[in-house]
Amino acid sequence: MNTIDPTGAKTYTNFGGQSKAKSELDMEAFLRLLAVQMANQNPLEPMNDRDFFAQMAQLGQVEGMDKLNSGMDTLNGSSMIGKTVTAVRPMTDSNSGGVNSLVEGQVVRVTMKDGKQILGLKEKNGGIVEVEIGNVREIRA
Repeated sequence: MNTIDPTGAKTYTNFGGQSKAKSELDMEAFLRLLAVQMANQNPLEPMNDRDFFAQMAQLGQVEGMDKLNSGMDTLNGSSMIGKTVTAVRPMTDSNSGGVNSLVEGQVVRVTMKDGKQILGLKEKNGGIVEVEIGNVREIRA
């Protein structure tokens, strides 16, 4: 009886990893689906032109939604400038002792790093702590 390599099985099933919500379809996934569909179509009955153009229109919609989401994220982050927030302190900070603690400060800047929005919080002692926008727990005026 053949056994399944757990490492290989994880690759195919995404077991143990994070999966995207079914409602999310990014550009890369859409292009992969379209390429697989075209590669596996019956050569005697190729894809209808109308179906192909409909899928290309869907591709444009997906791309537009990606841009809209990116714009909304930027707007969300910029709306926090000047507000006092409480967020989870990053573990890379030297004074956290390996345990996530909370940090409170005024948002003085918003930057993008590796596709993630990073808020610069000015603490009471004058230091700047960078936290991901997803780590914000409370926003005050």
